[in-house]
Amino acid sequence: MKNLAWLLAMAAVFYVGGCSATSILAERGIASLQPGDRREAVIDALGAPDVTEPRGQRFSRYASTPCSGTCVERLWYENPFLPHIEAWSVELDGTGHVVRTSHWASP
Repeated sequence: MKNLAWLLAMAAVFYVGGCSATSILAERGIASLQPGDRREAVIDALGAPDVTEPRGQRFSRYASTPCSGTCVERLWYENPFLPHIEAWSVELDGTGHVVRTSHWASP
């Protein structure tokens, strides 16, 4: 019984640590991006996106409105420890340059 309690405590510590580390790394990656940066800079900073949302097709897990205006494509990066709760997005224009970045969190 003591081993099970120890195992559960360690699992909780690793989960919280992994969640926190993912959030910190994603925030650093997003903060390093500036409007006008190329798509390659986004991939270098954050890796391959989890989801690519084309203009007019809302990614309903997080966004209340679809990519529109100067946004032609929205790249989504989800926190794997908090699926459907936390994500980051990068909007790109028609030339593949960053227009805007956002952090999305479910209440």
